[in-house]
Amino acid sequence: MSCHYKLLGFLIIGFIFGAHVPGFCEENERITVEVNGRPKQYDVIETKRYEIVEVEGSAVTPDALESVAEQAVKDAEKDAVVHLNRTLWFSTGCFFPLVGPIFSQRYQPFMPTARVLGKSPQYVAFYYDAYKVKTKKIQFSWALGGCLVGAPIGGYLLTVLYRATRD
Repeated sequence: MSCHYKLLGFLIIGFIFGAHVPGFCEENERITVEVNGRPKQYDVIETKRYEIVEVEGSAVTPDALESVAEQAVKDAEKDAVVHLNRTLWFSTGCFFPLVGPIFSQRYQPFMPTARVLGKSPQYVAFYYDAYKVKTKKIQFSWALGGCLVGAPIGGYLLTVLYRATRD
């Protein structure tokens, strides 16, 4: 009987975290971006590692950099809200009440690389920083909400189980 519960647990964990395990699911996307008036095709692969390569020095004024930063932060925060899997983080908080919120702060989110193709290095830098901060805030909120729901239910079930074994 305990084997059935272990198998069920592994299936639930696989369902929740399966899409985020390397090799379990890979998503590739082909997009076309216009660069210098010519269309170029890129294969976009979501990864956890990003490099920002600085191209030859550009004359960017502080005012232009501020507007680039504002636009990048606005786009990143909007994308973070859209792309985040709320069910995953709520479930993580529910099933792992103390570990879920901590894990949500340690987990490095996947960033949508397609959104920054053809953008300036300054835009990319601001975008990635803002995306990471916003995603981690939302992840923590949902994991904490799941923790607040899951911990009392788990405590109640443990109490019922304890009382059933004592009788």
